[in-house]
Amino acid sequence: MTPKQKLQNLSKLLESNSWKLIVEIMEEEIVTSAMSIAESPKMDLEEINFRRGAIWAGKQLLEMPNRLKIRYENEIALEKVDENKKKSNIDITETDVTGYQKYKT
Repeated sequence: MTPKQKLQNLSKLLESNSWKLIVEIMEEEIVTSAMSIAESPKMDLEEINFRRGAIWAGKQLLEMPNRLKIRYENEIALEKVDENKKKSNIDITETDVTGYQKYKT
């Protein structure tokens, strides 16, 4: 599957009611875990760490589509650069002190 196809599928997922349901459920679970830590003063350290890990994992799941979207957009951009490079036979050799790339033709 190409990065462009992956990006299209990811966009469809983000627009779907199923993803919206997952987000709603995960946000509720994150709040529940946080509240259980706050409301249980005698909770042992292992339980606190477990719940903190669950909160972190839930947040990572919710942020994953945005991270993947950026990754696929970058892959698409790099593919375009590679295609343009092949078409024009331009070779990027180095970057000057201003941060601009110098080209060798």
